[in-house]
Amino acid sequence: MFTQGDPAQAYNGLQKYIPLSQPLSAPGGFHNQRIALENALVLARLLNRTLLLPPVRLGVPLAYVPFDDLYRMAANATKSGLEHCATIHARPSPAPECENYESYTHIPWGWLVDLPALQSAQPLLPGWNFTDAWLQTHLNLSAGDVFRLKDSSRNQHAFQDFVPPRRPLRPSPPRKFSEPLHLSALARRPEQLLMLGSLFGSSRLHLRARANRDMRRQVREKMVFTNPHLAAVADAIRAALGGTYLAVHLRIEDGYFEVKAQKNVRRTWWRLLQVGLGFSDDEIASLEEELLPEEEPLDPPIFATDSSVLRFPHPPLPPFPSNASTAAGFSCRGLLHSAPHLKRLNAPLYISTDAGSPTLNPLLWRFLRTFPCTFFLEDFTEQTRPLGALRSEMDGVPLAKFLMPFVDAMVAGQAYQVVGTELSTFSGFVTDVLWRRYHGFEIVQRG
Repeated sequence: MFTQGDPAQAYNGLQKYIPLSQPLSAPGGFHNQRIALENALVLARLLNRTLLLPPVRLGVPLAYVPFDDLYRMAANATKSGLEHCATIHARPSPAPECENYESYTHIPWGWLVDLPALQSAQPLLPGWNFTDAWLQTHLNLSAGDVFRLKDSSRNQHAFQDFVPPRRPLRPSPPRKFSEPLHLSALARRPEQLLMLGSLFGSSRLHLRARANRDMRRQVREKMVFTNPHLAAVADAIRAALGGTYLAVHLRIEDGYFEVKAQKNVRRTWWRLLQVGLGFSDDEIASLEEELLPEEEPLDPPIFATDSSVLRFPHPPLPPFPSNASTAAGFSCRGLLHSAPHLKRLNAPLYISTDAGSPTLNPLLWRFLRTFPCTFFLEDFTEQTRPLGALRSEMDGVPLAKFLMPFVDAMVAGQAYQVVGTELSTFSGFVTDVLWRRYHGFEIVQRG
């Protein structure tokens, strides 16, 4: 395990590199960094280069900045000189320079995912900010050894392994990246280091070759969280829920998702009743009228066919067990339904959400009224208590508050069936990767 000041291992002058840009280059939180890592791993392997791997940033997310601004920021993205701030939790009034010390932290990727499995397939070299000074000191690379593919917008460069036909038989759907580059253009670069801008974006790599798509699948499968502390907590929560339960992964308090919260809550609720418990649209409409009489009557939501999911089918699931219940001594928060047509709704439900105080959030009452056995992460304080002892080895910052979303996702992913929030990369990871890996199914590939 490396720390911020550790020198990287020296390689000979013939070694070629490609860095995963600083976490600063992945707008948003952890899962945008994860997508950037997936893309960087695949690019490095396709280009036969060693991947330079910075740590994961946890905490306050950062917005996208263009290439030149990114590397100026990266040079200053350090807590050097603030070591005394690691003990601010024990002080009544921290020094001014320490006020934001615990708002973010860094951990090595190997703390979260199975890095040895990735290293068995390609060389990885941990590093920090990849400034000119760092590259000169640790890799003996000068400015002439580096090729910089600079971006000025987050959706500028994409990379593909095919040459599109000049006159396609049918028009292709528009893609959001303005400058697609063939991988051969990068493969021909003689410089020892290829430095790219943002690699965030599930569709930034447009791959058609079967071998390349298989490689990306193998990389994405290794993104499942393997940390034993997180696994133990998630398993304890799963056991308390009885082992067989439904789940939703619901984002309602962040930018776009806050604006769409009411609509997304209803769509997620509806979809859960469809795929989790097998209710028809007519039955769900009747349930909505019966259980939520104050709600404005609306037409049933229309769900577009997810072509990516259809490309990776899994065996059909049997009906949700009618006798599923929580563990002994772990009671439901509401009165169970007694009417025969409602008894299916007594199924244990775990809601993974970014909502603060979820039991008091009126948007979530729809679930609480429908499912008397609804649970949130805050209901499992005893199970999550061990996380309080964990600190980042890089800056001493307590990790518990940063790790809760990972545990939340792991519990949701182990559910009998889970429904995510549309357009959320975090939900997509839960449904496309975690849930399928936990159940032994092939993951969904997008892009």
